[in-house]
Amino acid sequence: MFISKEQREKIKLLNSLLGMNHRSKPFDFNNTEDLIEAVELVTAEFVDMVQYWGKISDLNSSFDESIEHFYPANWFGISQSGTTNDEDIDNAILAINKAEDALRVLLDRAEIKCNEIWKYLFTSKQNEVIRHFIEEETLNLIDIQLLYKILDNEIVEIVIEMDYDGNIQNSTRNFAKALVGRFK
Repeated sequence: MFISKEQREKIKLLNSLLGMNHRSKPFDFNNTEDLIEAVELVTAEFVDMVQYWGKISDLNSSFDESIEHFYPANWFGISQSGTTNDEDIDNAILAINKAEDALRVLLDRAEIKCNEIWKYLFTSKQNEVIRHFIEEETLNLIDIQLLYKILDNEIVEIVIEMDYDGNIQNSTRNFAKALVGRFK
C-alpha cells in the first residue's frame, strides 16, 4: 500500500513499457477516490489470497488422499518415519506444503491490512466512501464494536462464504455485502 521510491520507479517503467496504469504514488486517505481505491485493492488482495490458499490447501488434502489410495504402503510410511521412501512423492509433498505455508504468510499479511483498512474506514467517518461500498439503508445496522469483533474473528469466513470472480471491484463489493450480512 505504501510505495517506496525504488518501487515507484519500477512501476513507472512497467507502465511505460507495457502501456499499463498501475498506481505509482502513495494514497491520500483524505481524498475520496484514493481511499476508495485503497479499500478496493487491499480487500481484493485479501480475497484473492484466501482463494489461493484455499485452493492449495484443497490440493494438499487431495494429494494426500491420492497417495493413500495409490501408494498405501508409502502413505503409511509417512506416519511411521515421516517419509514415503519415494523421493518423487516426498518432493511433491514438500513442494505443496511449502506453497501452502508461503501462501498462508501472504494471506495473514493481507488479512491484517484488510482488517485495518475496514476499521479505519468506519472510524474515519468518511460517509461518502462508506456509502460507496455499503447501501445507505443498511448503514444503521452496523454497530462499530460488533464490526470490530467480526473483522477480528470472522474475516476469513466472510470471504470463504462470498461469491468470487477475481474482479477487484466485485471482490470488494461482495466482501462489503457479506460483512453487512453479518448484522442482519
